[in-house]
Amino acid sequence: MARTLNTLTGGFPPGVIPPVDLHMHTTWTDGSAPVAEMHARAVAEGLKTILFSEHARKSSADWFPRFAAEVRAISDQHCRALVGVECKVEDFDGAIDTVPAILAECHLVMASVHRFPGESGITTGTTGHYTPEQAVDIEFRLSMAAMDNPAVDILGHPFGMSIARFKTSPPWELFQALVDKAAATGVAFEVNARYHPDPWALIEACRKAGAPLSLGSNAHTPDEVGLIGRLLQKEIQ
Repeated sequence: MARTLNTLTGGFPPGVIPPVDLHMHTTWTDGSAPVAEMHARAVAEGLKTILFSEHARKSSADWFPRFAAEVRAISDQHCRALVGVECKVEDFDGAIDTVPAILAECHLVMASVHRFPGESGITTGTTGHYTPEQAVDIEFRLSMAAMDNPAVDILGHPFGMSIARFKTSPPWELFQALVDKAAATGVAFEVNARYHPDPWALIEACRKAGAPLSLGSNAHTPDEVGLIGRLLQKEIQ
């Protein structure tokens, strides 16, 4: 899917912000607005392609086809809507929490580190028994493994768990290692508006390494649609 993502983003030539947002959620899971409203906001923002990267797990196969059908029913006249899934990385072998029936519905598959192996329940706002250094190491190894999974197209919010949950900034060399892995595997490295404070640095690293890149706002509300593009534009003004 690297070719697909590079086509969507235009290869990120210097100073050019592609009119895409490849990470958003709806009322099918934890978003605040339905598919149609999120798409309408994307059109109003001038976006040309969006990815509904809806949260799902193995048990979501009962509703996911209906979600996918709703996305496919949207007119592509002004903004193309893609069906996607964001699923968690389950283990250090790169397994992801999904099933073939869900994968078959998707244009693009995003794998994200949302919790650590063996954890269950709500982990937001907790650190468990992990130190920030341990969290960075675990998230790094899970991310590297996920990019070896042939079902994965995008690595979602790299180091987002360490940054948001553990309030730590992973060393740049580990970000670079993920970028290099993305270049080697063809899995896109996501630059995420919610988690990455220096998006242009990551974009430049991907450009230099020849890594596929994905831009995502992690939008859960209509106001957040296109946020990644607005942040990038602000940085170059």
